[in-house]
Amino acid sequence: MQVCGVICEYNPFHHGHALHLRRARALSGAEYIVCVMSGSVTQRGTFARHDKWTRARMALEHGADLVLELPVRFACAGAEEFARGGVSLLAALGVVTHLSFGCEADSIPHLARLSSLLDEETPEYRRMLRESLDSGLPYPRARALAMQRISGIDALDTIIAQPNTALALEYLRALRSLAPEISPVPVIREGAGYHDESLVPLASATAVRAAISRGDLTGALLAVPSPGLLESSEARGDFHNEEALTQALLYLLRTASEDSLARIAGIGEGLEHLFIRAGRTAQTRDELIMAIKSKRYTYARLSRICACALLGITQSFAANHAAPTYARVLGFRRDAQPLLSAIKKSSAIPLIVKAADHDRSDPLFALDLRAQDLWSLGCASPALRQSGRDFTTSPIIV
Repeated sequence: MQVCGVICEYNPFHHGHALHLRRARALSGAEYIVCVMSGSVTQRGTFARHDKWTRARMALEHGADLVLELPVRFACAGAEEFARGGVSLLAALGVVTHLSFGCEADSIPHLARLSSLLDEETPEYRRMLRESLDSGLPYPRARALAMQRISGIDALDTIIAQPNTALALEYLRALRSLAPEISPVPVIREGAGYHDESLVPLASATAVRAAISRGDLTGALLAVPSPGLLESSEARGDFHNEEALTQALLYLLRTASEDSLARIAGIGEGLEHLFIRAGRTAQTRDELIMAIKSKRYTYARLSRICACALLGITQSFAANHAAPTYARVLGFRRDAQPLLSAIKKSSAIPLIVKAADHDRSDPLFALDLRAQDLWSLGCASPALRQSGRDFTTSPIIV
């Protein structure tokens, strides 16, 4: 059985994602596609606009056979931990033969060499990295410059700065150390760039969310293969307002001690002082982050810290939970029953179909439940703000 894994967010699922799944299946020769998808919280540190079951249905209708939830401990983390969490989960299933990921065309010739370079971390590389960090550069930029100087590849810093390339490198590293039996299947990304907000035929998820936010739902619907699902979710108010939990975040920052904040995952180098200071005057989440953002501290890192603070994810919690301990089913296709049966026989971790069947005291699982409850609290529809939706929503079957 050939099974191709994809680690994703689908916030929301758009035409580019559908194209990637088609090409991943064709290039890998896979009978089944397993998507490990971020649930309530995304890697950029914000809550997903639409709930995880709606996004899972979109994926299942357009190429996925099984959608599993990436625990929030890994979903809301930097590229390295995001990749390792997803790869670890896929490897634990015992049936995955390939991993497909999108990346820019100019990065493909360099991926294998650069991922090996990162694993080796020669003394010369570490020295150059330290020099760049000491000059005040953020870690991603400092790393790219050090790699460019070591490899001699022109414009490497620009290539690595592309979000898909950064993740592709981490997927290769994770495969090498955790699952060398799984073959990588890179797919060239087409259409708009990750941060591009233009509504072209292959628009980015950023563009779709931006269109919805400015009231152009009609334009957003043209960019997704499941316009009915997206339109009905928006009409019901079944979406998370990005600023909905700002007051809770500011309350936390204005009442937390510096010592307690210093323990939050992602905090370091005295960032707790900057958060507390900015929290005294900021009125919005974006205003808070922009008051701290600098050449040294990227927006994405600061945004993840905000999410970790709300969720109570500490550095010690992250260190003590280095890999997923279960595979939570968000949805599957009826004709994927042979895949589910194979996973049940081979998986090294439990396959959770009903949330009620799993131990709520499992720390990673409890965190996922908390994240969904916070997502619901920020839902635009009052009818959907209740807690416990993990126990009242069944897996999607198409």
